[in-house]
Amino acid sequence: MEPKTSVLKPFPILETQRLLLRPLTLADKEAIFDYASRPEAAKYVTWSPHQSVSDSQAFIDFALNQYEAGGVAPWGIVIKATNQLIGTIDFVSWNQTHGYAEIGYVCSPDHWGKGYTPEAGKALLQFGFEKMGLTRIQARTFVENEASQRVLEKLGMAYEGTMRKAMKVKGKHWDLTMYSILREEYINVTQN
Repeated sequence: MEPKTSVLKPFPILETQRLLLRPLTLADKEAIFDYASRPEAAKYVTWSPHQSVSDSQAFIDFALNQYEAGGVAPWGIVIKATNQLIGTIDFVSWNQTHGYAEIGYVCSPDHWGKGYTPEAGKALLQFGFEKMGLTRIQARTFVENEASQRVLEKLGMAYEGTMRKAMKVKGKHWDLTMYSILREEYINVTQN
């Protein structure tokens, strides 16, 4: 029997109406640096703004190693009409034993409010439930990140609660909201 990680090797390309979700390449480092260097893009994520293109290169190197290993890794979010990379989305973790994964994403501030992140998220939900055999997909956000919480609600995810001081990032303990969607809820949303 093949290991379940074989669904990630070769790393799949996903397509939506407006977007192509594809593996990152070395050619993406300038586009990633463009948004990842902005304080507003890095405000509610676990990493600090990229200080140089070499920070973006290191992120791509990590992704390339994950692709090769068949592990969870970021998809580049690319607008099909312009071939512009505007962010990344990924399963930041995958617990195969218990059948759940957690998603994370970042989008260039230039493209906030245009519906790209929920569109990419729907493709990940479909892949997770249909190809990875997941029972649950979850996401955590900093309590202050209301925009991300709206994205998760657009994906049909339910708010489960607030985990108090659950993560120490950038020298501060943060409260996190937990959202999730179960396979049967996803099936009901897609059938209606």
